[in-house]
Amino acid sequence: MSTDQLPTRQRKFIKRPDVKIRDSKIDELKSESSKYDKEINKISKEIELISIPNDLIEERKKLTTELNSIIKKQGDVKFKRNQLNEQIKLIDSTLKKKINDLNLQNSKNNFKNVDEIDNKIQQLEKLIETGTLKIVDERKFVKEISSLRKLRKDFGLIEQQQKSIDSDKLKISELKKQLNEFSNKELQLNFEKITKSLNDLNLKIKIIQDKKDLLYKSRKSIYSKKDLIYNEIKSIRLDFENQYKKFNSELEKERKIRENDEKLNNLNSKKNELNLEIESLKESLKLPAFINELNTIETLLQLFDPSYVKEDEEPTLNKSFNTIKLTKSTKVISIPENAILIEKKQENFMNPTKTKKYKKSNNSKKNKFTIEPEVISKLSDLQISLPLKSEDLSNTINELKLKKDDLKSKQESKTNEINNKLNEKINSLESEIEKINVEINDEIDNKKQKAKEEVKEEVKEDEE
Repeated sequence: MSTDQLPTRQRKFIKRPDVKIRDSKIDELKSESSKYDKEINKISKEIELISIPNDLIEERKKLTTELNSIIKKQGDVKFKRNQLNEQIKLIDSTLKKKINDLNLQNSKNNFKNVDEIDNKIQQLEKLIETGTLKIVDERKFVKEISSLRKLRKDFGLIEQQQKSIDSDKLKISELKKQLNEFSNKELQLNFEKITKSLNDLNLKIKIIQDKKDLLYKSRKSIYSKKDLIYNEIKSIRLDFENQYKKFNSELEKERKIRENDEKLNNLNSKKNELNLEIESLKESLKLPAFINELNTIETLLQLFDPSYVKEDEEPTLNKSFNTIKLTKSTKVISIPENAILIEKKQENFMNPTKTKKYKKSNNSKKNKFTIEPEVISKLSDLQISLPLKSEDLSNTINELKLKKDDLKSKQESKTNEINNKLNEKINSLESEIEKINVEINDEIDNKKQKAKEEVKEEVKEDEE
């Protein structure tokens, strides 16, 4: 693609988000929110007016204290009863074991007490003392007597066991009496009575509290509606901020696009300027060195010596050098004190007669030597001595001719030197143009890519 062919793009109109529309929506929502504020204030005042009477609060506090005291007493009674029951269980368990052991021992003999054993022993001893028993029977009775005496000793232990059993039964009886003394019935009756009073009182308080809770619920509902309005206002502001961010983003994109366009235009302008400069330098290559100076010398020689025949005119950049009316130099010229600068006046050729006074004055002017300012300037530029009188003209003419010959002799070498510098300058400018072309092509490619991305974004926004 040529660097001069820039992709055209119509300037995009970017609409600024309307603040008035946003404020109008928000004001409408705020107005609605203020109505809810009034309702909330009204309900809050009603809530302040509803309170539980102090006498009910004090009564509930008193009943609660009494109930807690009864509960504590019930706990203490229960603890003591549990202790007594544990003792009864423990003694009863031991008692049962003692009775079992005693019954086991009694089952081994037929005697109920020690006296019965003693009677049996005496009976057997009397039989042995009669001497009528056989030896076998006697030995048998002796052995039985020994067993009975041993049994009599064991019966002493059984009596002690029986006494222990009787003692345990007595303990259990006494513990049961104590257990009956710790009755929970009276406490339970008081507990039920206070609980009923407290429930009745709580019911009265609940009716008041329910009314208050209903107002709280109603106020909470209004707060929820107000929160919805607040969220809607927040959403409107957020949407506006997003739109404004998008607006600024699009403005920034458009600014960058304009900057890129301006950069491309500047690059092309600079490129055109460089091309014009190259063309001018190429034209200068066609001109020999000192051409203006030589033309000026030729003109001055013709001026000072009318008989001088001018050489073939050299090509020049400034044709005005061929006339006496040369461009004025801005160089400050030092003029000799004897030189006179005069302003020419147009002679009146239509006057048929001249007075003597006029003729005398005219002759005086003809004899006076004058030099035009342009001539003085050009002689100074060429570093030629300024003629102060007509007799000095021959020296001036010779200096001009010598100057001409000197410039002619240097012209070829100077021309080559100048042309070399011009060619270097041209090459440098062409290299700079190539860099500009690369930069222009890069900018154009970037511009195309951004245009494609912009189209994609627009399509994406349309789809959304």
